[in-house]
Amino acid sequence: MGVFNGDFYSSKLQMTTSINIIFPEESNDVTPLIHDSIRVLYLLHGLGGNCNEWIRFSKIEYYAKKYNFIVIMPEVNRSFYSNMEYGLDYFDYISEELPNICQKWFNIPKDRSLNFIAGESMGGYGAMKIALANPNKFNAVASLSGVLDYKTFLNRLNLETLEIMHSKEIISIHGIEKSIKNNQDIFQLLQVANKLNQKPRIMQLCGIDDFLYQDNLKFKKAVETLNFDYCYFEGEGDHSWPFWDVAIQKAIQFFLFLDIENTATY
Repeated sequence: MGVFNGDFYSSKLQMTTSINIIFPEESNDVTPLIHDSIRVLYLLHGLGGNCNEWIRFSKIEYYAKKYNFIVIMPEVNRSFYSNMEYGLDYFDYISEELPNICQKWFNIPKDRSLNFIAGESMGGYGAMKIALANPNKFNAVASLSGVLDYKTFLNRLNLETLEIMHSKEIISIHGIEKSIKNNQDIFQLLQVANKLNQKPRIMQLCGIDDFLYQDNLKFKKAVETLNFDYCYFEGEGDHSWPFWDVAIQKAIQFFLFLDIENTATY
């Protein structure tokens, strides 16, 4: 397994940032399940994590080898994958600059049919937002316990019923009025993308004991009224890595059109 980590200068961010990339080279440690074209997965981290968390807390190296995926894990700090009002343009970095850099430096596939995006928690929100806003770039998207009802989430932060993010951070992203633009609202992006001929396949996964479970059910209800190729999975678990380690396998299986009920998890 080839795992590379490094630092480089981003023009969009105007600073040096970090990245991890897994390349599933041939070896004797894992027996591959998929042998056809190599695919690319942009895998996004959560609010309290960074670009190392998927390597630290899941078996993503094993899954990359098993399913023949290049996995790209970027760093975005606590930005919610947004172009911040008082901060950096993380949405443009992830959706535009990073794919261009990786395609140029590593000669990874550019074809939409071979490119996917997923993430957990804040990363689930980021993945869904980026995929719906860029339907020409991503074949499919998966949200693992994602912050999909973003307005409700921010309202809880404003009311101080959640203590995972300071109100000053919300101002840095959305400005003093803390207003959410349509291109930051997943429900609005769903409506826009639904009218397109080309749109990403969607998978949503959430644990039944997750504090975002009801918000995820709201998203499920909304997307089921629209014309998307959509798959929903829930199971025992909360907002933590034991659930996400299983969920990312289910997401990859969905990307590959495998039977998520009967294909083995590892």
